[in-house]
Amino acid sequence: MNSAPWPEPVPAPAEPLRIALIGAGHRSQTTYLPVFGSLAPWLRVTAVCDPVAEHRETVSRRLGARPYSSLEDLVRDAPMEAAVVVTPVPSHHAISVYLSSHGFHNHVETSMCSMLRQGREMIEAARSNRVILRVAENFFRFAIDRFAQTVRDHGRIGPVGRIVSYADHTGFHNNSRWLVFARSKPAWIQALEHTMETKAFQSTPQRFHRSETFRGRFIRFESGLFVSDQAANIKGYLGRHQRPGYTEWQGSHGALVHRGAISTRSIARYFEGGKVETRKHEWQMASVMESELRYSSPHEVDRSWDQGDAGEGTADEISPVTYAHDEEGGWLRAFCETSDGIIEYTNPFHEETVSNPVRPDYGIAIMDHLVDFVLAAKGMRESEFSDEDAFMSLMMEEAAGESARQEGGRIRLPLDHEPETDAVELARQKALYGVDPFDIEGMLSISYPRP
Repeated sequence: MNSAPWPEPVPAPAEPLRIALIGAGHRSQTTYLPVFGSLAPWLRVTAVCDPVAEHRETVSRRLGARPYSSLEDLVRDAPMEAAVVVTPVPSHHAISVYLSSHGFHNHVETSMCSMLRQGREMIEAARSNRVILRVAENFFRFAIDRFAQTVRDHGRIGPVGRIVSYADHTGFHNNSRWLVFARSKPAWIQALEHTMETKAFQSTPQRFHRSETFRGRFIRFESGLFVSDQAANIKGYLGRHQRPGYTEWQGSHGALVHRGAISTRSIARYFEGGKVETRKHEWQMASVMESELRYSSPHEVDRSWDQGDAGEGTADEISPVTYAHDEEGGWLRAFCETSDGIIEYTNPFHEETVSNPVRPDYGIAIMDHLVDFVLAAKGMRESEFSDEDAFMSLMMEEAAGESARQEGGRIRLPLDHEPETDAVELARQKALYGVDPFDIEGMLSISYPRP
C-alpha cells in the first residue's frame, strides 16, 4: 500500500473521469450525492443505473446524468470510463466482474464482497482486462486516523506498538484501519465471540434485533504492531458506548487517546434527582470528538522517589487535539501543540468540501477515496488502498470467524484454504436468491432494493 501523504495541491486530471453511478438508493443519495459537485475537477457523473425508477430518476435529474434501468444497457451504450458501485454487498462480485470484463474501471462500496473466492475472481477479472478495481474503504481516512498516522510518522510518542480499541467498528472497516496503520501484512488473528438475547427492537427498516454479539479480535502484524479490537453492537443501542468508542494508539513514550461523543438518535427519558425529563438527542457520532496526545518525557532510570522524581512514568505533557472547522462547518485540520512544536494533519480537500454539520469529516473521507480512485484510473497515482489490501481485510474477517468457531484458536495469515464461512454464505445466498452467487448473469438479474 502507498502511505505517502497527499501532495499540495492535490493533482487533478486534464479531463475529469467520466463515471456511471450504479445504485442510487439511500447511501448514494445521502453520502455520495452531496460531494459530487465538489469533485468536479476529478470526475463527472454521466449515467445513473438503478432498477428502482424513483431512485434513478431522482439522482440522474440532480446530476444531469442519463438514467439506466439495466447494467447491460449501460455497458452497451458506454457513456462512461468507470463506475462507482453503491449497491448491497452480495451484488458486488457480479457487477465488478461484469464491468471489468467489458473494460471499465470499477470502485465498489465496502465490504469488498461476500466470499474469498469472489474476491479472487474480482481481482483476476480486473487484472486480465487491465482495469483498476478499488474498494471504497473510508474509515482510515477519518480525521482521527489521519492524525494518528501523522503522529506515527512524527515519532513524538516513540514507535507505536499497540492499538486498543473498544466500541468502534470490528470487522472489515477496522481491519482496513489497522492494516493501513501497520503498513505491513497481518501475521495471525485470534477471536472470541459472545451472543446474548436482548429486547427486540428495530434499528433501521431492514434491521430487526433480538440479540447482540460481542466480538473481540486480537491481531498481530508482521511489523510487530498488536491490535485489540472489541465491540458489541456498534451503534450505541441498549445503552452501550456510542461509536466511535474509545481507542488508544500506544507508543513507547506515550499514547494518542481518542473517544467519541456518547449520544443517541432517539428521544430519551432521563431520571435525575427524583424527576423524569424527556430530551431529544441529535445523531452526533464522530461530530464531537475528544482526543489527547499524552507524552511521557525521558528520565534517568536510576533516579528514585526520594530524589523528587516521583511519577516519572506518568504522562507529564498532555496536548489536546483540536479539530478546526471554518464558519460553515467545513473541516480544516486536526492538530495539537507540543513542546516539540505543532503536529497536524491538514484536510487537502477543504476548498472543495461541501459542509456536513452532522459529520464534518465524513464527506472528506468519501472525497478522499473517490479522488484516489480517479487518479489510479488515470494512471496518475498508486492507490493508497489497493484491491489486494481490500482482499486482505476480507480475509482477516473470515479468519476471525474461523478463530471464534475454534474458541479463540490462532489463525495464521494469509489463509491457504477456503474457510467454512464461505461454504455457509454460499448456501445461504443460493437459498435466498435462487441462483448460484457465482452465476454472473443470474446475479445481475436480481434487484436488491431496501426500504
